[in-house]
Amino acid sequence: MKCPPYHRCGAKLFVRLTHTVLCLGVPASLLSKDTILAHALLHGENLVVGILYVALLAFSLSMYYAACFVDPGYLPVVKKRPVKLTATSSTEAADSDEEGSTMLKFQTSEGDFKYRQCDFCEIQQPMRTKHCEDCGKCVRKYDHHCPWLEACIGERNHKFFWLFLLATSALTPWTLYMTWNGIEYQPQWGDWIKTNILLMINILIEVAGGFIVVGLLSFHTFLMLRGLTTWEAASRERITYLKYLDENYNPFNEGLCKNTFYFLCSFHSRKWEGVYTKHAQINSSVA
Repeated sequence: MKCPPYHRCGAKLFVRLTHTVLCLGVPASLLSKDTILAHALLHGENLVVGILYVALLAFSLSMYYAACFVDPGYLPVVKKRPVKLTATSSTEAADSDEEGSTMLKFQTSEGDFKYRQCDFCEIQQPMRTKHCEDCGKCVRKYDHHCPWLEACIGERNHKFFWLFLLATSALTPWTLYMTWNGIEYQPQWGDWIKTNILLMINILIEVAGGFIVVGLLSFHTFLMLRGLTTWEAASRERITYLKYLDENYNPFNEGLCKNTFYFLCSFHSRKWEGVYTKHAQINSSVA
């Protein structure tokens, strides 16, 4: 499938370059002023602080680019012969789901499930998979397509996205503190603005970006601890394997420790049908 214009390489390059320039430009501007960072890195005063700051900045950028370039869990577009349908009527075998997918009832070793069949890729999607129209591909454990990265967030790169948010959430108030302490007093407003205009621009960037990043970190931490994805949290009533369950019940919740471990430490795609069968009471309406 031809990728839509929005997702061309030019858009990726622009978004990622803009992010990199902002992340490096703000600290670089602090080096040109009488700031804590300048004293640490240029004058050797409390050098450990400067080194820790640079290390955290490098980690934040590395996690950002890991989230951008690591395969989120794309499914290869290999058209396979469909699994044999169970003996049901046509109205029972098909069910409506989100646009671009048809729900078909299949029998597997784990039980009977309504699998999403992607109408774009013409493949059967494993549980928790969704087609991303921006990428033109199906993504395992799809979370969302992030315009900040110009990349999909899925099963294999969600951890890197969360670590990027964590590092940036720690980096932003630290940078804001050093920026604020770098503001120089001037008796005249004109002189004050001329002297501190760059730092004030930095503060606006840090405050606006900080609210967004901390909000995203809080939300994705909640998702990690609950074993959910953004797509499932926002569209539960339209997802066939969830909409028939109690609205407060999550069949993928394995407890805080297991959820966190699998989220951060697992590098392989899980068979979510097995997890679903183990935790959910599957009735005929779900099957």
